[in-house]
Amino acid sequence: MGNKMYAAVGPNVFVKEIVRENKVGDWIIPDSLDVDFTFGEVVSCSSGYWQKGTFVPTEVQIGDKIAFAKVSGTKVNFNGEKLIRVYAADIVAKEIEAEIVK
Repeated sequence: MGNKMYAAVGPNVFVKEIVRENKVGDWIIPDSLDVDFTFGEVVSCSSGYWQKGTFVPTEVQIGDKIAFAKVSGTKVNFNGEKLIRVYAADIVAKEIEAEIVK
């Protein structure tokens, strides 16, 4: 029998934090968004959850890079990794491939 692992259920999303840095020479200049948001990569999430009798599908999937408010999320050890547990409703953005049109 293999090792037992756990997967997120309900509105829980487990995220591995990504530290974003911009470098200019030897100087590291933080992105202004880093003041308000934490960035991470989704490592575990459910397909959705029930809320007041309505099924709410999760808008992210494993591998997505997301942003959520610094004040949300709880640091946890999950499946032997240091991760952050975030409620799906606290995710404010996910990284997408797009072209800016002016």
